[in-house]
Order: sequence, then C-alpha cells, then structure tokens
Amino acid sequence: MKKHIFVIDDEKDIREILKINLESEGYSVSLFASTVEVIKGFESTTPDLIILDILMEGKDGFEFCRDIRSDKKLKSIPIIFLSAKSEEFDKILGLELGGDDYITKPFSIKELRSRIKAVLRRSGEPLEERRGKLLKYKGVELNPEQYSLKVDSEEIKLTKTELNMLSLFMENPGKIFTRDNIINSVRGEDVFVVDRTIDVHIMNLRKKLGTYKNIITTFSGVGYGFKE
Repeated sequence: MKKHIFVIDDEKDIREILKINLESEGYSVSLFASTVEVIKGFESTTPDLIILDILMEGKDGFEFCRDIRSDKKLKSIPIIFLSAKSEEFDKILGLELGGDDYITKPFSIKELRSRIKAVLRRSGEPLEERRGKLLKYKGVELNPEQYSLKVDSEEIKLTKTELNMLSLFMENPGKIFTRDNIINSVRGEDVFVVDRTIDVHIMNLRKKLGTYKNIITTFSGVGYGFKE
C-alpha cells in the first residue's frame, strides 16, 4: 500500500513540485494551502507523514504542530518542517514542538526524499514496539510500549525521537554513544540531520527529566550516554 503524505504549504509552485516528485517515488500525495484546509483532509484520511510549512496565513506551522502532538489520534504522525525560516532558534523550536525533522528552503529534492524515507522507516518500525519492558531508574519510569515517561510520578510528554533516544540510553547504562551511533539507532543510517539536531534533543530530554537531568551524561569530544 502506498504511503500517503500531506503537503501543507501556501506556495502553489512548491506544492506542485513536491507532488510531482513524491508521486514519482511511489507516494500518494494530498496538497493543502493552509492548516485550515488540512482539517477537512483528516476527516477522510490519516496520512503517514506531513510536510509542513511554517509561514502561512491563519494558524502557522508551529501552532499546527503543537495541535497535532496534543491530539491522541494524530500525535504519532511524523512531521517534517519545510520552511524559509533558517535561524537556529526556529529549528530548535520546531524540534521542541515535536517535529521529526527540519529542512530549510531552498531545498534539494534528493535530500528531502532521503529524509522522508528515513522518517517513514523509523515510524514504521518504532523502537517502542520492539521494547516491551518498563525501564526504571530512581524516580524515572519509561514505558516505551505505552509511549510514556513519568518523573517522580508526573506524566511527561515526549516526542517520538526523544522517546527512542531515552530508551536507547536507559537500555544501555554506561555505554557511550557518538552522535552517529544515536542517529543510526533511532533514525536510520542514511538520514540527513540539521545542525545540532542531536544536541537539541538531548537538551530537551534533560529539561523534561528535571532533577534527574544528569543521568544523561556528556562525554566530552565523544558523545552521550546514561550514567547511574
């Protein structure tokens, strides 16, 4: 069955270019000029992936992503931001809100296709489905199967990438992972990532772990790991 992709962008030329190229790759594609339009699209179809612009009339891409991640039925849909906003702050915000990747315009169709494949592969074979056991350390309780994290009994929301990274660390206490190790483990070997993507996710995880933030250790010049 074809993977279905929603493209949400207010530039008609970009929508058409993406439709032609993605359909040539075997995807089914639906186009929307605004986040308002796509609400109707959800009534008939739940996409396998969303390509999302940010600067649009009405509700922008950041707000729309926040809404998707708070919707029980839609929250697991992968989102790739595709935007002319290229500042580091915008990339970090997109990832913090739950984006799975962030690509800046102008962009390479070849690179976009590679990123789509990597994100779909990860969402199609999520680590949480292969990990049934509860992972615990002091007040930190991670249940990958139920997609949940509790810190001192308080429920904490995680993005899919954050969940996979924390699972990787907690399943391998004491092991040091380079950034390449982490990317290969949670996103796929041929993925392209924006600058400091791994660092941003680590920063977000530490914030969410609160007083237990130091269990994710930085090994200077090497990478990251879980330290009891």
